[in-house]
Amino acid sequence: MSTDAGRVRLAIVDDHELIRDGLCALLDREHEERVVVVYSGDSVADAAASAADVTLLDIELGPGSEGVAANTATLHDSGSAVLVFSAHDEPVQIRDAMRAGALGFVPKRVSYSQLIEALDTVSRDELYLSVDLASMLASAADTPDLSARELDALRLYASGLKLSAVARRMAISPHTAKEYLDRVRQKYQQVGRPARTRTELYVAATRDGLLPDAPG
Repeated sequence: MSTDAGRVRLAIVDDHELIRDGLCALLDREHEERVVVVYSGDSVADAAASAADVTLLDIELGPGSEGVAANTATLHDSGSAVLVFSAHDEPVQIRDAMRAGALGFVPKRVSYSQLIEALDTVSRDELYLSVDLASMLASAADTPDLSARELDALRLYASGLKLSAVARRMAISPHTAKEYLDRVRQKYQQVGRPARTRTELYVAATRDGLLPDAPG
């Protein structure tokens, strides 16, 4: 990695100026000899152009942001290692960022010493896998947690029945049957596996072993 007089070149991308300024002040005071901030702002494009060794990227940058996976990919393609951070634990978004090339995640509640450890680790192109991150990713399974009635609706609909037939088989109204299927689609979306059409639902349910004749 390119360095500035042996120091790690860091970009900080966050939409909260107070957080950016606080990190810059702390790094300048405590680790000036090891870290130099080359960009601090809320623009992923500007951070990507800053030739940073490491980018500390907030998961949610507010309206207009491309999303953490796309932002991570942009920074990764620019040659920067990406360390994701957030005030909230967002397992699916963290998993998506890791898949897009991020090398680690730290919550904003992390201690300063842990943040420095994470920055040092990813600056060497190594994965920073904290206990928190490992358990979070393990809990972020990409199989949705469906209720019994949602599963019934999915199985019937994916088998080829029309919505009205699904409703009759479940002894509910077509409106309620549609609500169950809408929840199923929403839950697949939440785990990063959009399944909007009947065919997509069938493929997803088959993969997950949710259909009676699907291999479990």
